[in-house]
Amino acid sequence: MLKPVNQFIILFFLGMSIFGFAQQDSLANAYIAQKNIEELQNEQNDLNFQNFFFEALRQKAIGNFDKAIVALENCQNIIPDEIAVNFEFGKNYFELERYLEAESYTKKALDKEPENIHLLLLLKKIYNKQSNFKDALEIQKKIVDKNPDSQLDLVILYIKNNQIDNARKLLVDLEKQGTLAENLIPFKESLFEGQVLNSNAQKESKPLDKQTVDELKIAYRTNKSFNVLKEILIKLNAKKQYLELENISNDALELFPAQPMVHLMNARALNQMRQYHKALAVLENGLDYVVDDILLEADYYEQMSLSYKGLSQNVNASKYFNMAVSLRQKKS
Repeated sequence: MLKPVNQFIILFFLGMSIFGFAQQDSLANAYIAQKNIEELQNEQNDLNFQNFFFEALRQKAIGNFDKAIVALENCQNIIPDEIAVNFEFGKNYFELERYLEAESYTKKALDKEPENIHLLLLLKKIYNKQSNFKDALEIQKKIVDKNPDSQLDLVILYIKNNQIDNARKLLVDLEKQGTLAENLIPFKESLFEGQVLNSNAQKESKPLDKQTVDELKIAYRTNKSFNVLKEILIKLNAKKQYLELENISNDALELFPAQPMVHLMNARALNQMRQYHKALAVLENGLDYVVDDILLEADYYEQMSLSYKGLSQNVNASKYFNMAVSLRQKKS
């Protein structure tokens, strides 16, 4: 039989063991609970991030760029310096014409993904809008390395940087390689001062401006000459045949995407047909191809003013109308 002291010792250690096990269970449960809380918090943060991000996309899609930026700021508070968020910041600030902020955020994203072509394209657009053609050219060279089909923009930026010899060399090299795209031919004709003019056009005895629309259409079907197309569009616009003007200019955008006059005529027709959002998109795209032509640029701003007026955005309508007037006064 155990002595009372021994019994006490045994009971003491049994009690300590039970207490120890209970304490361990309690710590384990607390750890699991804390881990579950952290996981739930992470899941909630991920959910909040996604909700804010999709809200930013939704607001941008309907033109509420300020609200999109607020949603993106909430994303940034959850996950700082996320590439997709910085990219969206860049796009929204670009739409607000806050080009310095747009440039800053786009460059932050490029620091992490310097080869991302979508980021490079956005940065080029930002530089173009600031008339920073020098930096736009350097970005375009990187874009061409990844997308050889974008030689057209490289030619245009060479011209805007007054690097005419480089533009000519590029066009000649592409022709020698057999990769001179059809939309580059008008630039080649222009830069070489008509040395490669189409033989049928040279033989044409009746001046284009004296021909009827039907005569011009026949000529255009046999030979997709830009000069013939240009005259067709001018005559259709003068006759206010806007539906046909829209159809022909829309097809011509695929053949001559770098000709700002085609974009302008397409937008004229769209404005007359009250398709103001589409007209603005066409004008904004075509404006990138306007090179050293003040009156043409003024025509663009005038049409943009009409688009904004049709959308009841009177502040922008007045802004672009005044820009058109200012350019025309400068030219006169």
